[in-house]
Amino acid sequence: MMNQSKTLLSILLVSFSMLAVGCGGDPEEAEAPVVKRRPVAPPKPVEKTIEQLTEMLNVDDRIVLDESESPTSENQRTAMLKFFNAMIHADEQTLRNMLSFSDQLELKAMMDSGFADQMDEVSLLMLKTGTDPDGAACVMAIYEIGIDYQVQMWFIEATDNSIAFSAAETPPNLVDQLSGNWVDNYFVLQTKQAQVGQQPDEETSYTLAGELTSTDGSLGGDGGDSPGKPGGPGGPPGRPGGPPGR
Repeated sequence: MMNQSKTLLSILLVSFSMLAVGCGGDPEEAEAPVVKRRPVAPPKPVEKTIEQLTEMLNVDDRIVLDESESPTSENQRTAMLKFFNAMIHADEQTLRNMLSFSDQLELKAMMDSGFADQMDEVSLLMLKTGTDPDGAACVMAIYEIGIDYQVQMWFIEATDNSIAFSAAETPPNLVDQLSGNWVDNYFVLQTKQAQVGQQPDEETSYTLAGELTSTDGSLGGDGGDSPGKPGGPGGPPGRPGGPPGR
C-alpha cells in the first residue's frame, strides 16, 4: 500500500511539472510576432487654384487667367502670374529676373520709351496658354487698351531651378487675324507667313485663305478698321468666361 501511494505521488508530480512547462513556457516564445507596416508615401500636395494664387501673390485685378486656360503646374502658374503682374506694373527688376537673356538686353530701352505709361492705360490683360507645334509651352497676352486690343506671345522656358519668358515674334495687327483657338491660330498664321516669305517675287502680294498677305511677312488688312476695334475683322477678344474669338 505504501508503494502504491509513492507511485501515485510520483505520477502526479510528473504530471504537474509537465503542465507547468506547457502553460508557462519561455516568456520570449510567448510574445506575439511584431507586424511591420509597409511605408506609406505622404499625400501629394494639392495644387493651388488660380484664385488662391492670385490672392496670395496680390496680383493686379486687371489680369485674368481662367482656370481652364492655365498650366497644370503650380510653378508655371505662379511664374506666369508674377511675370505679367510685373509687366503691368512696369516692375523692371522683377522683369529682368524673369526674362530670357536676349529680352533682358531690350528691357532698359523699353522702360525708357515710356513703357510704364503705356501699362497704365491697360484696362484688361487676358492670358491664354497652349503649346507650339513642337510642344513648347507658351502664353498669349491680350491687352485691352481703350477700344483697341494688342497681342503678345511668350514662350515659357522652364529649367530645374527657374522659369524664364522669351518673347515670340508678333506681327502688327495680329488681333485682326486671329480666330477660334487664338494660340493655335497664331502658329497657323506664322506658318503662312513663312510660306509667303519663301516666294521669289518680293513685289507681289499673295492671298492665303482669304487673307491679304504681303511678301515681307506682314499681314494686311482692308484698312477700314483699327486693330481689335469692335466690329472690325475678328472682333475684340472674348471677355472673361469664354475664350477669345469664339
